[in-house]
Amino acid sequence: MTDASDDLVNDHLDELPALRGHAWVFGDHIAADVILPPAHHDRSPSEAGAFVMAGVDPTFARAIEAGDFIVAGLEFATGTARTITAQAVYTAGIAAVIARSFGRTFLQAATNIGLPALAIEETGAIKPGDRLRVDIESRKIANLSSGDRYIIRNLTEESVEVLRAGGLSAYTRHQRER
Repeated sequence: MTDASDDLVNDHLDELPALRGHAWVFGDHIAADVILPPAHHDRSPSEAGAFVMAGVDPTFARAIEAGDFIVAGLEFATGTARTITAQAVYTAGIAAVIARSFGRTFLQAATNIGLPALAIEETGAIKPGDRLRVDIESRKIANLSSGDRYIIRNLTEESVEVLRAGGLSAYTRHQRER
């Protein structure tokens, strides 16, 4: 039997670390087929990661550093989004996608694989190269370059738990073991 202090320790250890990286900024209406062109849908996720955002910036996948963020406006990844789109973004090394809104399929697929897809209103205030600190647990993003702060508005407690677990498969396995 555990006592309350053990629960506090375990909860603290299960928290997601704050993420830090640079912003790669894109506009509104970035369709799923622009994020990962259909010619690459049959590739493995790790191979497809080399073609992320190729429809907008062919050099993107080679230029990013692991832990960077995609920042976009309205309707990121709408259209014919597939799970491979989110998987490719994840395997490319993107730590989180931040947008004003998402296509439903992409949002669900991203959460299921452990890729944070975070909705904020102020994406227009983030400039290319801005250094961001994303704290999923507190549902806040700090723009370390400008000093601005943004509230993440789309995370439920369950989605945070899925992200903590590293994706839906790990979350489901953990729930079964309880």
